[in-house]
Amino acid sequence: MLAIIFASLLLIWIYIKVLKPYEYWKNKGVTYVKPWPLFGNMAPVTFRRKAFSQHLQDLYSADPNKRYIGFYQFLSPTLLIRDPDLIKTIAIKEFSAFPDHRTFTSEEADPLGSRNLFALTAAKGWHDLRATISPAFTTSKMKLIFGFMDQCADQFVNYFKKQEGTVIFETKDAFSRFTNDVIGSTVFGINCDSLEDRENEFYLNGKSLADFSGIKALKFFLSTISPGLVKFFKITFFDEACNNFYRDIIKNSIKIREEKQIVRPDMIHLLLEARKGRLKHEHQNETIDSGFAVAEESEIGKSQNRKKAELTDEDITAQAVAFYFAGFDAVSTLMSFISYELALNTDIQDKLREEINAVLENNSGKITYEAVLGMKYLDCVISEGLRKWPGPFVERVSARDYTIKPKYTEEKPLHLKKGSVVWFPLYPIHRDPENYPEPEKFDPERFNEENKRNIKPFTYIPFGAGPRNCIASRFALLEAKVITVKIIENFEIVPVVKTKIPLEISKSRVDNLPDDGIWYRDESSSQIQALQQVFSKTSYMARNQSERPTSSDVFSTLYQPRAIKKRLIHFLKKHHSDGQYVFWYDRYDELF
Repeated sequence: MLAIIFASLLLIWIYIKVLKPYEYWKNKGVTYVKPWPLFGNMAPVTFRRKAFSQHLQDLYSADPNKRYIGFYQFLSPTLLIRDPDLIKTIAIKEFSAFPDHRTFTSEEADPLGSRNLFALTAAKGWHDLRATISPAFTTSKMKLIFGFMDQCADQFVNYFKKQEGTVIFETKDAFSRFTNDVIGSTVFGINCDSLEDRENEFYLNGKSLADFSGIKALKFFLSTISPGLVKFFKITFFDEACNNFYRDIIKNSIKIREEKQIVRPDMIHLLLEARKGRLKHEHQNETIDSGFAVAEESEIGKSQNRKKAELTDEDITAQAVAFYFAGFDAVSTLMSFISYELALNTDIQDKLREEINAVLENNSGKITYEAVLGMKYLDCVISEGLRKWPGPFVERVSARDYTIKPKYTEEKPLHLKKGSVVWFPLYPIHRDPENYPEPEKFDPERFNEENKRNIKPFTYIPFGAGPRNCIASRFALLEAKVITVKIIENFEIVPVVKTKIPLEISKSRVDNLPDDGIWYRDESSSQIQALQQVFSKTSYMARNQSERPTSSDVFSTLYQPRAIKKRLIHFLKKHHSDGQYVFWYDRYDELF
């Protein structure tokens, strides 16, 4: 008898907790994707049968005629917004109804993880914190930290210049070390060289912070199924030793700066200025900005009338750790994809190099803040990289009950309760042929002066939309542009055997990168070898003028046909200008 009662209670519990939640969208009359028990619509991703971005694309395409689609993150009902106008409504017009991101832990359990700008809710002071910190990310403040980024970029290219022979490397690892050094310098006020010192403590802690595999993935899974349980047991996502490492850096840096009156114009300095109430939004007179993709600050962030948040050392540490967490992975992933596209599209790479060389020539060989932001084709390349390879989605959570009003006759009002989750699916929207013809093609000309006017509003939101957009978009864009300029100025990006063409997106990652990374070769060292081989052949031919170099003689020693050949001629004329070779320079010019 007891066994029957227990089995009955178990079945009732399974129905209420596991099966009944999947009636949510059906009961509301919303088109939805049929879920699996317990896993909802996440089984293909959980069991690595499908890449996350492709799965998101399939959800988005479930019904192209609907403005929104219902699906389930395990047991949690989520609304996928397809309609750009509805995205605008939720992100901007009705921001007060959808001001938050989901929180995965409590302030008591993880103060650094819950008090940063990304995790903080409107009810707990997000508006005041945003208004306090926002002035640190204006155009004028980015100009202050440009020099630190430039130094890190020089450090990056000099490392590869010193390598002997052909240099083949995996981009995600290399660029994550660059972004680590940039964040270390511009945010934490410390200098490191993670390419030379590959096991430095700052990099290893950052890598641990950004790693969401293993036990962290299990915690995330548990938080999605039962967030209340995670908060009740005070489960944290970040290792306490890692948190204390960053606390010590910030605490010691603040102490030294205040004791010795040191002013270093980095992010800690700006946050300390904000704590003293000295940081304000300036009225920008500059016409130059970080580019088309920049996320403009809302009036909430610009407001001088809001109560300024009181920033403790813990608050400053929380913001610094959040900046690291967001910037370490996002920019290194973006640069991996941009370098991949440039390696495959040599015409785009050559055009970009021509712009960079022209700007360098006009600036006496120097790269300045204004010069970088003034490169229009560079902005097109970065903007297209963000279009084709954005983050997968942006999330919003309702802070009160809200009703989505019908737009078409067949629609009904959709009533959402407080705590409802909606997604803006960036990846599918950016690759929708209705928004971008030939979406798989990497085409920076989409963002030239004429074409960018035709981009539909809210079909291009790589940094989110509305008051809760990415506060550091200018920082990220400037960082990506600086390192791109340095690489293209100094190297030729060339695919190698390990380069996957087409790219095979991982089924175990969220960032779209392949499981074995993106590989390419820089042509700094190998180019010199090629020049030496060609010069040797040329010297022989010059002495034996009965022979004439053929196209095959040249192409057998070169990897890239255009830019390297131009530099070959320049190299020969610069270093071997005695008369006996002039005839053969002209012959090579004919071949090219």
